[in-house]
Amino acid sequence: MSLLYRYNIVRSPRAVLTLGGRWSHPRPLLVVSVTGPAGTHAVEGLLDTGADETVFPEDVALRIGLSLSSAPQGMGVGATLAGIPLRYGEVSLRISDGIERREWRAWVGFTPAKLYRPMLGFAGFLQFFTATFHGDREQVELSVNALYPGT
Repeated sequence: MSLLYRYNIVRSPRAVLTLGGRWSHPRPLLVVSVTGPAGTHAVEGLLDTGADETVFPEDVALRIGLSLSSAPQGMGVGATLAGIPLRYGEVSLRISDGIERREWRAWVGFTPAKLYRPMLGFAGFLQFFTATFHGDREQVELSVNALYPGT
């Protein structure tokens, strides 16, 4: 069974020429619950097929009681090709479309850099799903694949 998410419609301050003049952008946003040693925090993230990593702001790690003091470190690259520092931690991630639910353990990055929204990228998230983007319906469908380690 797959999970189906309607795109969120985000209002634009001006008409979007490339979308026929409409005043909004459709975005594949979904709520993901991140669980660590001290609890769970739900955040709205952007499904990003161009993101190599799944990345959350460091304040999410604080909220769930995940210490990053001795965490493995790395660098991510944003759309502007500017590097962003990452510290990695293993967490549980959970998503639901109101009908189906999926939960799994994954290593994700946490950054002190300002993020517009958490990025649900390949490593830790999209690697476990087959994602079908239905542009005409402004929906995305996620089906677990053979790499999915959860329930």
